[in-house]
Amino acid sequence: MAIPTDKNGVARLRLTDNDAEVTTAAGWEGCGGFGVINPIVKYKPFIEVNVAYVVCEPRGTDFSWLKLKHFSTERLVREGFVTANTCGKLTASARPGALIIFVRPLNFWEKLKQ
Repeated sequence: MAIPTDKNGVARLRLTDNDAEVTTAAGWEGCGGFGVINPIVKYKPFIEVNVAYVVCEPRGTDFSWLKLKHFSTERLVREGFVTANTCGKLTASARPGALIIFVRPLNFWEKLKQ
């Protein structure tokens, strides 16, 4: 599901172990009906994130601009995550329950290669 970000680049979701609380009813039409605003989803061991921007991390041999990232849910809840930022000097500190991914828009040539 696509979760839109607010004006500050923050996307929110809540995790639950209670099936009765799960809801994705607050639809977001900006993503062809696949988007959900503030969903409550079932807790799973990993969270997968795909961003439509260039992820600002060191580039390995399997580099992709539109990278799918996997994060341990337990660690995310307990400690939080902050990805590397090779696109600038901005830094952030991890805090429980927060995932911070540094990204930038694709440039003209990157868009052509997609």
